[in-house]
Amino acid sequence: MLEQLKRAAEYIAEVDGRRRGEAARVRGAAPRTQEMLEPLIVPLEHSEVEGKVSAVDGGILNHEMHGADLVVGKAVSSTFEYGGGRLKAHSYCPNAFPQPSYEVKIGLDEREVNWHKALFRLNLEITNAVETARAHRPDFLFLDGSVVPLACDRPSEDSALFEDYLLLINRYKELFKFCGEAGICLAGIVKDSRGKRMMEVLGKHTGERCADSVFLNHMLKEGERTGAVHYSSNPKQNAVMKDLGEWGERVKVSYLKPVAADRPLRVEFLEGKDYGRVCGVIASLSRINRNYAYPAVLIDADLRAAMDPLELERAIRSLSMFAGPELMQLRRNSRPFR
Repeated sequence: MLEQLKRAAEYIAEVDGRRRGEAARVRGAAPRTQEMLEPLIVPLEHSEVEGKVSAVDGGILNHEMHGADLVVGKAVSSTFEYGGGRLKAHSYCPNAFPQPSYEVKIGLDEREVNWHKALFRLNLEITNAVETARAHRPDFLFLDGSVVPLACDRPSEDSALFEDYLLLINRYKELFKFCGEAGICLAGIVKDSRGKRMMEVLGKHTGERCADSVFLNHMLKEGERTGAVHYSSNPKQNAVMKDLGEWGERVKVSYLKPVAADRPLRVEFLEGKDYGRVCGVIASLSRINRNYAYPAVLIDADLRAAMDPLELERAIRSLSMFAGPELMQLRRNSRPFR
């Protein structure tokens, strides 16, 4: 076993070294394609944060049963108000310690279980984002993760969950519209992206095939970002972007490296805002730790949205008590011999 792991580690180091050299070559060439809205590498602006910055995050737990599926979750937003380069006040929506919501679905197949979890979480988060935008009117509103649903979150059109998905899409459109009218800068910040959009854009200039953040970690230096690109090369052929209509064509992507010892952050936002200003504010808020680049307001929202496993256990006991013997556990969870 140790020999196999040693060979694997050597292979990883070899590939990483090759990518480092290739990233340096691409950086030096600084190619520009039609899909790049800016130069390949742009210095991050040093933007001092003033006004209100809100961030939304959610957490869920789930439990599969025989014929039924339970999800428990909550979403919360943290709002930090800055003035003179310092944090002046903070508030939360709906409150600092929200109660969880519950939902039970019956008759889901294996694929639908994952769709159900994703839709439940996204609905909690986007509903909270709309409420936060209306109640607090922040200058910036950050979502933990993508600013749009992922392709894997979209149920097939013959699924009973597709109607829930369409309702979610309308909620996204409501959020986009309100933020646009209220002058709120909306952005999604992905901490561990596996996206390959930048590698797709650079496809003619490098043969590397890896996640954007892996390659860009070598190419970007501290205090730099990639130029913005469209979220999709063809929004009309991307199912989720097509569902979002005109909004789908307005989503842009950039990667920033606020600190030297951490990987780049993927940032998604709607056009119409100053790319440099948006990225500069996010970078400024993400420099609190040299080894961990993430906005402090999102870290706070993440901690408050974290679910306690005891909340799921209480929900399971209550549901079992009310449903009685008709509600059976999965066989793998009720083995009498292990």
